[in-house]
Amino acid sequence: MTQETRNLGDLLGRRRSSGETAMVSVDRNGQCREWSCSELESGSLAYAAFLREKGIAPGSAVAILAANSVHNWMAYTGSMRAGCVCVPVNTRQPREIVEFILEDADVRFAFSDESNAAVVPEGIDHAILGDVPLIDDEPQLPDVNEKSAAEILYTSGSTGRPKGVILSHASQLSMIETIVGSTDTEVFANQRGIVVAPMFHMNALIFIASFLSSGGSLVLMSRFDAERFVQAINAHRVTVITGVPTMIALMHTAWLELGGPKLPSVNTVYIGSAPVTEAVAAQSSEMMPGANILNSYGTTETGGGIFGSHPDNIEKPATSVGYPTPQAELRLDGNGALVVRAPSMMTEYRNLPELTAAKLKDGWFNTGDMFEVDDNGFYYFTGRSDDMFVCSGENVYPGEVEKAIESHRSVLQAAVVPVPDEIRGQMPVAFVVSRDKSLGEPDIQDHVRRHVAAYLYPRRVWFVDSLPLAGTTKVDRRELMRQAEESIMRVREVA
Repeated sequence: MTQETRNLGDLLGRRRSSGETAMVSVDRNGQCREWSCSELESGSLAYAAFLREKGIAPGSAVAILAANSVHNWMAYTGSMRAGCVCVPVNTRQPREIVEFILEDADVRFAFSDESNAAVVPEGIDHAILGDVPLIDDEPQLPDVNEKSAAEILYTSGSTGRPKGVILSHASQLSMIETIVGSTDTEVFANQRGIVVAPMFHMNALIFIASFLSSGGSLVLMSRFDAERFVQAINAHRVTVITGVPTMIALMHTAWLELGGPKLPSVNTVYIGSAPVTEAVAAQSSEMMPGANILNSYGTTETGGGIFGSHPDNIEKPATSVGYPTPQAELRLDGNGALVVRAPSMMTEYRNLPELTAAKLKDGWFNTGDMFEVDDNGFYYFTGRSDDMFVCSGENVYPGEVEKAIESHRSVLQAAVVPVPDEIRGQMPVAFVVSRDKSLGEPDIQDHVRRHVAAYLYPRRVWFVDSLPLAGTTKVDRRELMRQAEESIMRVREVA
């Protein structure tokens, strides 16, 4: 990345006019197409010019509601180059949540793919990705203040409403520079990565940006299919992959079904979003024996690049997220939760000044994530300080699921807790007090799916007469987790 880069949408640097491959797109049908650096640059400028011609003023919020695609990336970078604030939206959420995000962000324009066009509410002008005309001349684009907002990424909230995390150009460019410049990630230069994570997640956006800005190329898949993912790694000679523990487990299953093909091209595997177990590290090593397995960590609010290699070249343990980078200041609070101060951090939560003040104090952000530190200064992510847990790489807030269950007219009370799962890492299960004895597990699961994101539904539901209480008079979640694990174990023993 060149030093003069101040706009997060401008990442190709000296490669802007190059004919070398920047991306290989893989659609839902497995069809592939190569895209050069110059094509990405032309497309990005076309989307920027389109917004300018539409009269969308700098500083306005522009949403993207679409599956992964090269045009999604062009719209993402183009909107920022037009001086706008990009808002990638998770369209897998219920419509009411999508509408809340668009209203909360004050979205003035939206891009969507054809399958998500109907999700865009009436009253918001929008265009279909791919329909934006190409241009011959470079458009006149506004300068942006690098401290101004570049994007707003929405994260799940314990209240059931997502929180808008405002991220500046400077914060994100700082994170990319840290990632690209670290010892662990020098492999990005002239390497080929693969992205299947959805492009409304920071993981996907930063991984793409880091590769393109460092001289690498990427395979961009529209969605995750474990078998096609394994095949794409070999077909496109992928050297670097990133994913969550769940994806690695599913990939391993598909790999075995395909006969355990060798994946000799992979030299680096990044695993994040949840604590990495020895089993996940072992599966990665079995599939990619020549790869360096790296346990990564980051949050939307703090960004990535806060952990890296040890300055004394001490080898990082497989389950550690690493040693603090020079750019990040880290400490643990009295409860063992990680508190961070780094250039990559968010500006604020949109429209939530009280929450911003509570979480961001004197430039320090309390992640709420629990860590341990060994004698060499390596950090280990052990879990969440609150009730939140991670299922298949997605944050699950029990209160959000409980609220959905209790909206059922026959439910009196509900409690949701996590139980360990080999594939998902953890999965939500529910204990329900019902006034209707005929109510069954499928009734609760279907009801939840209609009200919140599909991944939040409880995989098991037990109906009880009452919920156990702890000494604080709150629901004893530890006891419920014990009961759930015992019930699941009994079923497995019978099977």
